[in-house]
Amino acid sequence: MKTTVETLDPVKVKLTVEVEPARVKKAFDEAARHLSQQVTLPGFRKGKVPRKLLEQRLGTGAIAQHAMEDALSGYYSEALEKEKIDPVAMPEVDVKNFDETDGCTFEATVEIRPQFEAPDHTGISVTFPEWDVADEDVEEQIGQLRERFAEVDEVERAAGTGDYVTIDLRVSVDGEELESAHVEDALYEIGTAGVTPKLDEELVGASAGDELTYTDELPDEYPEHGGEEAEFTVVVKDVREKTLPDLDDDFAATASEFDTLDELRKDIRDSLLRRRITQAQHELRGRILEAYLANVDVPLPPSMIEQETQSRIQQVERQAEQYGLEMEQLLAMEQTSREEFEENARRQSTEAVKAQLVIDALADSLKVQIDSADIDAEIVRHAQANDTSPQQVAQIIQSQGSIGALVGDIMRRKTIDEIVASATVEGGPDEAVLVELGLTDDPDAPDEPEAPVVAEPEVGVATDAALENATADEDDDASDDTSDDTSDDTSDDTSSSEDEEE
Repeated sequence: MKTTVETLDPVKVKLTVEVEPARVKKAFDEAARHLSQQVTLPGFRKGKVPRKLLEQRLGTGAIAQHAMEDALSGYYSEALEKEKIDPVAMPEVDVKNFDETDGCTFEATVEIRPQFEAPDHTGISVTFPEWDVADEDVEEQIGQLRERFAEVDEVERAAGTGDYVTIDLRVSVDGEELESAHVEDALYEIGTAGVTPKLDEELVGASAGDELTYTDELPDEYPEHGGEEAEFTVVVKDVREKTLPDLDDDFAATASEFDTLDELRKDIRDSLLRRRITQAQHELRGRILEAYLANVDVPLPPSMIEQETQSRIQQVERQAEQYGLEMEQLLAMEQTSREEFEENARRQSTEAVKAQLVIDALADSLKVQIDSADIDAEIVRHAQANDTSPQQVAQIIQSQGSIGALVGDIMRRKTIDEIVASATVEGGPDEAVLVELGLTDDPDAPDEPEAPVVAEPEVGVATDAALENATADEDDDASDDTSDDTSDDTSDDTSSSEDEEE
């Protein structure tokens, strides 16, 4: 086999392959033997029909087509390995000739992973995202807790903003009552604009037994007659006043496990701090990764971007289908159009593909090592995230043959850990705060004896042999490895404003 490679651009090559006639003749013979299994001729058993008779029965073109279909993929794979080409998409193949006399000549134009050196990952300096909790934040949480324990009692007076009323509501358009808008004995809080703003205006000053009639426009998003003028009829059945509990130790004991209000406030503050610091740490990874990626300009294969974009679109289509909606309807509920979503998906996909390529190149230069313990830990992480057992996750990985993708995820995450560890971070909580909140181990605490490790045979995907094979195949699976949590590190982390999924 003779091969030559022409570089068309940084991510596309044209591979020319010439195969000697003897190998092509062998492909013809094998095709003839295979086709003879499918042909019945009097006097010959299946599989024993002479080739000349087969050609008379089927035509030489049928044998040639079958031979080419069977042999071409093998020739192509052999040529890729010989030239050390790493394709990221299916090739466009142009067969110049395929016969037993002249052999086979074909050209395969294919997109490849770009060749580049990953930039130095050290020396990055970023600021830790905002993480502190203000007193107002704590009081807002306490206020919401008081609302949950508020008492609503009927009163003999006119209604005001903040009161609750029990109402019957009817809506008519052009004299025809809308059954979908008819409600009875509904408890409504005045001031929430839960129907239309004018309802709140009409209810202020109303008393039990009043019947109110007014006209107003239906909300634009209303499924029937949205934006049209309608006549509203409201019967006020009672007026109720909301009374918040006193903010004292008794309230803390009733609403929580704490005996005092100060203890409750501290617990709320600590909970907010844990959540915000965790979110800030995730955002910090995005900032550091974004700063690192800005140091390199990588040519991106269009097919990788398109594949990632379609994956994101299909994910939303599946979500819409689960709700019994069209994709456009689901996007409309999120106040975006399909065009806007696809444009945003393509931008995010471009960032994700760049991140994947750069991180893979850096992982290769750093010679990041993966061992079986890393795989077991990743399986446990997937199990926790999906509320299932590690054994079930391991079985799925085995059945789908996705150990290579799993290894790719782990390698990228460990590489990003290296980038983050090497960065200089200004600000952020000190070690004492992290220890108090349980977000890191106390370095001064005495070491606890390690618990014995109990092996679970069902998680046996993390064997040395499986790991060796997965690492060897990792590059082949690279184009599919932007899923799951590594996507958080490669696609989401490239833009901190988009952090915070499934």
